[in-house]
Amino acid sequence: MPFLKNIWYVAANAPELDDEALVSRKICNEQVLMFRNANGDVSAILDRCPHRFVPLSMGKRIGDTVQCGYHGLKFDGTGACVDAPHDEESQRARACIKAYPAVERYSVIWIWMGDPALANPDDIPVFEFLEDKEKYTCCQGYSYIKGNYQLISDNLLDLSHIHYLHPDIHQGSSFSDFTNKVKREGDTVWSMLWRHHYHVDAAKRPYFGMSGDAEDVEGQGHARWDAPGVLFVDTAWWDHGTDIEEGVRTPNAHLITPETETTSHYFWASGRNYLHGNDDMTKMIAATMKNVFETQDGPMVEAQQRDMGLSTNFLEHNPIILKADAAGVMARRIMMKKIREEAAANEIPVTDVTAE
Repeated sequence: MPFLKNIWYVAANAPELDDEALVSRKICNEQVLMFRNANGDVSAILDRCPHRFVPLSMGKRIGDTVQCGYHGLKFDGTGACVDAPHDEESQRARACIKAYPAVERYSVIWIWMGDPALANPDDIPVFEFLEDKEKYTCCQGYSYIKGNYQLISDNLLDLSHIHYLHPDIHQGSSFSDFTNKVKREGDTVWSMLWRHHYHVDAAKRPYFGMSGDAEDVEGQGHARWDAPGVLFVDTAWWDHGTDIEEGVRTPNAHLITPETETTSHYFWASGRNYLHGNDDMTKMIAATMKNVFETQDGPMVEAQQRDMGLSTNFLEHNPIILKADAAGVMARRIMMKKIREEAAANEIPVTDVTAE
């Protein structure tokens, strides 16, 4: 299955590169090595020494270079070989390796797997809540899913499954009281959910910083999808007669990156506009999110993938399409179009991407 290459993928949570000198991760079937330079910028190069093909991540950082642990060849963040011990200087040019544009933004590392000349950081989707430290307290994490990345997007864009797979999250509310509308803006898909009669237990209102004891409130759970699998979910609830700016907001980021055709990296983040500075609350939310993804959503996606085998095109299996699938199907069609256009530009036979 071809991957869309001329697009920004999330390669790591930014704190990973603060904690580790070298971070290696397979993205779109390519093993990438990431590290910070002395000025704080991120370098990303192929994690493969061209001499004996061992991972450079088995070596060590030396300043702004990585030294191969086998024969000592050193590479900088551009992929250039800057030292080849015991060999003539002319050998360096022959030993260069692939480098990838990488940008740190919104507390994550974005990587461009395609033509470097086309990499424009302005095309990275916006996640303002991850930078608004005054308004939101955030946590972020990572989960590994044994399923195709588009299956995870399907799950996140289907807002009806929450009441069955995660019944405790919206206990007391009914999906039949909500309004769901899907729209497309360019290549962005929105699945808008208005929760007209959302239930908030009176005992929990002080926990969210809400006064009074009204349990029936207004709410929303709008999901925004951008290729290849970058989602923003804007969740909020507020008392009737007020507006969203006076309510509780818990924006989330769901950033999905294919490792291989059938395995995925799932980077996630959650913000809140209440109980700022409460570290125990931040840890609890992170643990809850990780548990939900890895014990509820993840197993469902992995079960789908096991049934599909090595296939990655869910629609080719002729599933029953329900109303709640509209956003996911729209996103898949956008991905299919983008992959075909990229294949045509690179003169890849279209038959190679029809399975996508």
